[in-house]
Amino acid sequence: MSRPSRFTPRPPDPRWPFHAAVALAFAHLLWLGWHHAPAIMSPDANGYVVQARLIAEEGRTGFAAASPAHYLGMHWLRTESGVYHSRYPAGLPLLFAAAWKAGGLSAALWINPLLASATVLLTFFLARRLTTAGHALLAAAIVALVPVANQHALDADAHVAAAFFLTAGILLLLRFNETRRTGTGIAAGLLLGIVPTIRYPEALAGVATAGWLVWRFRPWWRAWPAAAGALVPILALCVHNASAYGAFWKTGYALTGEQTGFGWRYFLGHAVPYLQVLGGQGLGLAFAFGAAGLAALCVDDRRRVTGVLLAGITAPLVLLYMAYYFGGGGPGGAAGNLRFLIPVFPPLAVAAAWFLGRIAHHQRAAGVAAVIAFAVIQIATALVGSAVVLSASKTTLSAAARVREVAEKHTPAGSVLVVERQLAESLDATGRWKLAEESLVGGFGPAAGGPGGGIAPAARGQPAGRAANRPGAGNLPGPRGPGGPDGPFAEGGPNPMQRDKNPAQRDRYAGLDPAARRSRAWTDLRAWAGDQPVFWLVRSLEVADEMLPPGFDYRIIAEVDSPGLMGPGGGGGGPMGPRGGPMMAPGGGPAGPGTPGLRRGGPGTMAEGGKLQLIRISWPK
Repeated sequence: MSRPSRFTPRPPDPRWPFHAAVALAFAHLLWLGWHHAPAIMSPDANGYVVQARLIAEEGRTGFAAASPAHYLGMHWLRTESGVYHSRYPAGLPLLFAAAWKAGGLSAALWINPLLASATVLLTFFLARRLTTAGHALLAAAIVALVPVANQHALDADAHVAAAFFLTAGILLLLRFNETRRTGTGIAAGLLLGIVPTIRYPEALAGVATAGWLVWRFRPWWRAWPAAAGALVPILALCVHNASAYGAFWKTGYALTGEQTGFGWRYFLGHAVPYLQVLGGQGLGLAFAFGAAGLAALCVDDRRRVTGVLLAGITAPLVLLYMAYYFGGGGPGGAAGNLRFLIPVFPPLAVAAAWFLGRIAHHQRAAGVAAVIAFAVIQIATALVGSAVVLSASKTTLSAAARVREVAEKHTPAGSVLVVERQLAESLDATGRWKLAEESLVGGFGPAAGGPGGGIAPAARGQPAGRAANRPGAGNLPGPRGPGGPDGPFAEGGPNPMQRDKNPAQRDRYAGLDPAARRSRAWTDLRAWAGDQPVFWLVRSLEVADEMLPPGFDYRIIAEVDSPGLMGPGGGGGGPMGPRGGPMMAPGGGPAGPGTPGLRRGGPGTMAEGGKLQLIRISWPK
């Protein structure tokens, strides 16, 4: 009789897929962490992070302008009471504020990377309900490598957080349908109810969810735990809206008319560009397979319950943003708005993985070969794309963090600090200084409520103020042009900027010639500073010499290398000009009254070497 072998192979660990998914999520977090820096660098992030600071440090979500020179971020809007509130809801700022309490700004800025990597793991769990472990890992890898999702994981805006809570809520809702446990239903409703407190438009997912619950629960009132859980964050949102905007049904978007920015004509102009970019810079090959997979899931006898829920949430959200006025039209217009669709990437990736799994199952060797080819192309292209955008994000955020370190070292808290708008968006997060926008002390004229309170640059030889159509500006004249009755930013229509949001600044500087305006601005800055000095982060000393009134002097305090802050900042879509780029107003901003520039042109942006000089202003004796 033969002796048994000492090397009998052990069966594979049934937990290996879970361990692999955890390893993938952890590797994703490490990858994001390598590119992370403790700074923000976008107007959207300013709207969330400054709100988080106010909650953490002062227990409120709004503020009053302390001076006509007070810098006001793009997304800080004036309410009827004169208090400025962020356009965005307070759900994500509350999460940031909790982290802020524990570790300040740096801790708050880790929330989005953590949620992004957690979403990768949740995608695996969701896919594992439908398909094999290998295909579930493929779904997680697809989500982990989407370039736009990784870019916004490092930006402190709401899209990644909305994706996390939506995916987690879907998972628990499916579990609630199976177990009918009260606690599971409440938790599922709570997570899904948090989604509109982070991103208002994603409340549309609640319509599909409610219909699905009515379909799955007989009688329908047995779904009450999910409804009760959702009611908690939604009631809190209503209370915040009533306090900030005057009524529970009002949002910050109502202050700029953007709640009206949905329509059939926008949809007709945006639908095809969105589909093209979803299959290109968005999910790549996975988009087509995901869309086909959602359709197939809805008619599959075994998977219909899950398929109807995923398709019922995904399709309306995609259609909603196709019908949104902002961006989406023309070549490249939809690419800047891919961020809106980050929350639907996990359901699409899961559906794609399931569909590929079915192909592999039915076609055997041929199907497996096809799935391998898909995975190689999808992962390779997405990996390269993510590496590029993460590298760019690291460069910009690291430069902003260096500037903040130098300013904190050499500029006392409570001082007036003059900075260009892009840096103001970043430094405003700390609340350490009284910030004034550099355009205020230059030769700029009052407009209808642009960034920082309504000062828009005057092009050389052009009148200051409202954006005027002029050759070379990229504007379209006529009724469909910027500000025209049928064009973007038409009077009374949706507008990303609030018109005339700083009346104190308008009244203070309107009608003055550039020299008188500069002189008054510097006088106001000195008065606002009180017994503290006034500092200026300037790119060119020649600019300082030109902008300071006669008799003023300055002393160089420090210098910081900031090449990552040079050049255009780039925007996220917007009304499209004839060449496919955003319509440009005089001075480089998107066309239309009170709209922000794209961070080009303006004082000091042509300085060589990417240096910023921190100077201390001296008044004439």
